[in-house]
Amino acid sequence: MKIRSVLNTATAPFDPEGYLRRQRALRGDPVIVRVPGSGRLVVTGDPEGARELFAGPVELFATARPNMVEPLLGPGSLIMVEGDRHRHERRLLAPPFHGRRMRAYGEIIQRVTLDRLGRHRAGEPVDVLALGQAVTLAVIVRAIFGVEDSARGERFASATARLLAGYTPALAMPAFRHTVGRLGPAARLRRRLAEFDALLTAEIDARREAGVDGREDILSLLLTARYEDGGAMSASDLLDELRTMVVAGHETTATSLAWAMYHLHREPGAARRLRDELAPLGTAPAPDDLAALPYLGAVCQEAMRLHPVVPMVARMLTAPWRFRGVDLVAGDTAAVATSLLHHNPEVWDEPFAFRPDRFLDSKPRPHEYAPFGGGHRRCIGAAFGEYEMRVVLGTLVSAGRFTPSDRARPVPRARPHSITLGPSRPLTLVYDGPV
Repeated sequence: MKIRSVLNTATAPFDPEGYLRRQRALRGDPVIVRVPGSGRLVVTGDPEGARELFAGPVELFATARPNMVEPLLGPGSLIMVEGDRHRHERRLLAPPFHGRRMRAYGEIIQRVTLDRLGRHRAGEPVDVLALGQAVTLAVIVRAIFGVEDSARGERFASATARLLAGYTPALAMPAFRHTVGRLGPAARLRRRLAEFDALLTAEIDARREAGVDGREDILSLLLTARYEDGGAMSASDLLDELRTMVVAGHETTATSLAWAMYHLHREPGAARRLRDELAPLGTAPAPDDLAALPYLGAVCQEAMRLHPVVPMVARMLTAPWRFRGVDLVAGDTAAVATSLLHHNPEVWDEPFAFRPDRFLDSKPRPHEYAPFGGGHRRCIGAAFGEYEMRVVLGTLVSAGRFTPSDRARPVPRARPHSITLGPSRPLTLVYDGPV
């Protein structure tokens, strides 16, 4: 295991999956990388390595720095905070994403999906990633702010698109976060953050003025929520958390949904099997009934296995720790590469094939399958994201017919898209029309 030179790691932020796959083939597991301006990064794709990290000593772990999402989401985001603050914030934010409150969004999810599908004409090509983004953004805006007014929803959609377009993979590297006047990617991102935060602030001010009585949208819940000491969330932290929910809460699910639609319709047998499973539910299936379908769930899980949208689960060390046989020191980072883990041939037969049945035959263990991370920092919105993905996919397949437009072309590679990994080219299906 040799440390790769800085020059050889320069392409890693632009093709993390390919880079790690090549390095593991050359050097074995774990891969050790020297990160400019930081310590060593030790990356594994082995299930035992994932078990080791997810069950590791929380008291020795900190948020990995530099962190690619910090410029976009802010230092007060749940993704960035640590220790007691992370535990308290997580407890405060968790209720809207579970149980009854989560399922209350089912009808909204379905209504938005049908509305967006209805805007397409039979015979036209559909970029399913763009469709998924439109659906999940409209859902998260309604869930967070209770926004039913279409004009306000479109303002959020436009501002979010501009914000995400202002983020580039280069900002994952600290050297590119400095500004020269109004020039450069960091300056552009800061301008768009200011625009987006102005929109969020206007919603917060309007809600405070109108009051929150009788409302169950996430913003109203956060304005009334209190920490264990009775304190409320600060204005800046509230902005960071709302920005995190809007950005991360739609982009990740939309990308996984697009991959699921793409693979499902490239495999005619899989699409027929799903339609057969959906048929007994009729033309207007209830959201909770969709979410409970086993094959629909397996299709979603297999899409997230094949194409994890978050490339790495990382923990920076605050004290010495031994990980995968490597003695780490404070400042080093231990990580699991989800793409390596999900494509590990010792766990998954035909790891690059789309086979939803594998999730019906057996249930993977948490250290073998980690699309939402693992351990004490597993994604707080995991249950909501899975529920939304199943309802949207089930609704689309129940309501419309699609055929692939490029079945002969190879599956596109994953490339950085804002803060996630996404397809390197549009995932296009032809909309054949309603059922």
